[in-house]
Amino acid sequence: MTIKSALHTHLDAIATPTIFTGWQLFEAMEKRTNRKTYPGTLLEYAREYAALSGAELECIEPRESRYRYVPGVRIGGAIKD
Repeated sequence: MTIKSALHTHLDAIATPTIFTGWQLFEAMEKRTNRKTYPGTLLEYAREYAALSGAELECIEPRESRYRYVPGVRIGGAIKD
């Protein structure tokens, strides 16, 4: 499983609007994949996923890297890396 597909699966599992930081996303993905990926890279993948799925990913606090995620259509398994 690639980091990108693992992130898509992670975002698919979010059912309600959620607020997280880039570092929280980093920690969640490290647990899932046992690999360390820069938070900026994960956020780039999350923005791409949000655009494809109709979800919303909005930076609400740039200094603390806090994001509000509102799920869209679950499509994680349909995206080819």
